[in-house]
Amino acid sequence: MKFKQLVMCISILSSGHAWANVTEYCPNPSDIKEEAPGVYIASIVSGDGEWYGVSQKGRGPVGEFDVAVFKSHTDVEGSTVIGEILRCGYLLQKGDAVDMRFQGKEKEKETLVSIDIKDPWTQWYSQYYCESKEPRACKFNELIRPAKR
Repeated sequence: MKFKQLVMCISILSSGHAWANVTEYCPNPSDIKEEAPGVYIASIVSGDGEWYGVSQKGRGPVGEFDVAVFKSHTDVEGSTVIGEILRCGYLLQKGDAVDMRFQGKEKEKETLVSIDIKDPWTQWYSQYYCESKEPRACKFNELIRPAKR
C-alpha cells in the first residue's frame, strides 16, 4: 500500500500540472543597486531571476520601500489568490521613485505568483496592496512550472 502511495505521489509531482513554490519578497532597499544611472537591480531569493527597475528622473541610492502592488488573475480560493506582482515601489534618497519589476525563473514567460491575502495585503478591486515597512512583509510565492521530461 505504501509503495502505491509513493508511486502516485512521484507521478503527481513530476507531471506537467505540478508547480513548485518559491517564497519571494520585495527586496530590502539596501539590496537594490544602481547598475547604471537610473537603472536598478536586485537579486531574488531563489537566485534564479532578478528585480529590475528604471527611474525616469531620479538617480542615486534607494531610500525606503513605498508599496507593493499585486494583480489578481483568479478568484480567491481560501486565503490564496494567483496573479502577478505589478511592482514593488521605492522612494529614492534624492527624490523621485523607482518601481522594481519581478522577473522570476521563467523570464521569457509571464511570472505567476500567489499571495496569502491576509495581513499585510489589502484588496482594492482586483488588486492587492502591501504598504508594510517591515522587512520581508510583502511576501509571495513564485509558481514555477517543472521542466517537462
